[in-house]
Amino acid sequence: MAKTAIISDIHANYHALSAVIEDVRAMQCTDLVCLGDVVGYNAYPSECLDYVRELKCPVVKGNHDEEVVTPSKARMNPVARQAMDWTRGQLDAPRLRWLSLLQYQRIVRTDVGKTFSIVHSSLNHPKAWNYIINASDASNNFPRQFSQMCFHGHTHVPKIFVWDGKHAEEDHDNLHPLYLNGYTEFQPLPNHKYFINVGSVGQPRDSDPRACYGIFDTDLNLVIIKRVEYDIRAAQDAIRAANLPDYLAERLEKGI
Repeated sequence: MAKTAIISDIHANYHALSAVIEDVRAMQCTDLVCLGDVVGYNAYPSECLDYVRELKCPVVKGNHDEEVVTPSKARMNPVARQAMDWTRGQLDAPRLRWLSLLQYQRIVRTDVGKTFSIVHSSLNHPKAWNYIINASDASNNFPRQFSQMCFHGHTHVPKIFVWDGKHAEEDHDNLHPLYLNGYTEFQPLPNHKYFINVGSVGQPRDSDPRACYGIFDTDLNLVIIKRVEYDIRAAQDAIRAANLPDYLAERLEKGI
């Protein structure tokens, strides 16, 4: 059995991460990958980083993971910048070094020999941190995608993009059950490529506050995206106790 859980954009939300990993185990996943942004915004950067390291899973670098190690003049709103400066002060040298050594993209090989790609933003310019919002954005990714399946994050919004060899389209039909029931599954079509955003564990932005993650079952050729309840109030209390901007706590319960 080869069933890989795909998590992204944890953003130092330990309560959400713990709930998702518990669900991953309940779903009997055999493997796990992380699509980056382990830190930023929330109150448990060291704890989440250590948790992910202990999982010994493939991880790619997110823009917050890079920014905390190498401060730049990248445009960040004042709230994000304040959280980033606070986060930097919470991480010791070994943790910062671990983040600095993460790759921007990886090919993952499952136990049954199948491969898929992982990246935080997009394969065409992984260091530019482009936001893939629609099919037009996704069309730039597919020429650099040499596996049928690629999973990404960054926008905190689950999406399914499909390439038929000529055109990129957004698959609304297979995603729609996620918004209705908190769960969707589908089988990728042969001779098509898929670029799939699995949503965010620690800071969802699609108006559903529940944590979101994906599963790729290579035995059944099945992709699952699902929601997970977690203790949002505890995560909010931790943000406020750390004197981080209150907006970061408020947005968790709204899923924005």
